[in-house]
Amino acid sequence: MVQKIEYKPRSVREFLTEMKDTSDLMVDLAYASLLFESAELADQVYGLERRMDDLMYRIRIMAAVAARNVQEAQKITGILQVASAAEAISNATGDIADLVRRRVKIHPAIYDAIRKADEKIEGVEVAEGSILAGKRLHELRLPSSIGVWILARRRGKEWATSLARDADILVGDVLVAKGPIDGVESLRRMAGKWKKPPVVGNELPSIRDALAKMKDLSSFAVDLAYMSILLGSREVAEEVRELEEEFDRLNYKLWLATLTAAARLESDVSKLNSVLQVVKCMEKISDAADSIADVVLRGLELHPVFARAIAESDEQIARVDIPKRSPFVGKTLRELDLWARMGAYTLLIKRGRRHIFDPSRETHVRGGDVLVVRGTYYGVEKLKKEATRASR
Repeated sequence: MVQKIEYKPRSVREFLTEMKDTSDLMVDLAYASLLFESAELADQVYGLERRMDDLMYRIRIMAAVAARNVQEAQKITGILQVASAAEAISNATGDIADLVRRRVKIHPAIYDAIRKADEKIEGVEVAEGSILAGKRLHELRLPSSIGVWILARRRGKEWATSLARDADILVGDVLVAKGPIDGVESLRRMAGKWKKPPVVGNELPSIRDALAKMKDLSSFAVDLAYMSILLGSREVAEEVRELEEEFDRLNYKLWLATLTAAARLESDVSKLNSVLQVVKCMEKISDAADSIADVVLRGLELHPVFARAIAESDEQIARVDIPKRSPFVGKTLRELDLWARMGAYTLLIKRGRRHIFDPSRETHVRGGDVLVVRGTYYGVEKLKKEATRASR
């Protein structure tokens, strides 16, 4: 008997927004489940994967109903390609979490690679007397103040993800957070229970370093892919393709290094297998980013609801035009410290016809630059307001 799906009227934009937010959260939770060896977090990822399957099913139904003519069908084809890529990301993260659920032996190089990656994931315990204790999540404004997102909360033996804005924080809670190292250290101080940061090990350093870079590359490629659609930029889409090619080069080298290590370390073969399993999942995420960018490279016209869906997702991707009299002009990204002050990260700087991808913190901002940033809605709005305020 075919199960009947209950239909509740919602817009395509709402479904797309939820898909993007859910797939983003799944990536972070999957890596967190590995890092903390948490079957509970892995179960949360599994639940979100089932939700993604349901969202994809509903989007296909809506697309079939909406395709009234060839022009509409072409726009919807692009939406379906992007939605399918988001579903592929979801499936890949589900496979990562499944390693924990099946109690596969995880090689230490994987833990070290996650810790070594540019964007940190860490667990912080709230101590007695902490300024976090007794507060609601929205009162702290962690993303817009120190650039840190709370992915999950453990209270006793219970885990909670997708925390509501009014979720409370109590003494003894463990908060799983992601963000830059400075932001995570700030959160650690706010929690009031100092703990020595995890030390990155030195076991199989070539494999560890390649894994860390591949994690960053795949995540950055997804951000750039969505950005290419938001900006309608072929240049950004081409950068995604270049990142995917770089990922493939690293992928080949890592497989060779892992198989070589397996031949040398016979007792470690079962754990080394986990390295290859994680890399396969990262490759699927990288390929999904390329599939999103492919929509722009093919010149497919996307329905306007898609750009609005990206603009309304939890993590915003936006462009900020820098006037010549902006207080940002002449300052380096280090001096502006956007992550710590506003929770916004500069993905690229467009300077005339030139695109500066992943700019260093020593890059100076110039009048006429366009900053493409990622952050919370409030952080991005605050950044826009400050950047466009004429300096005295």
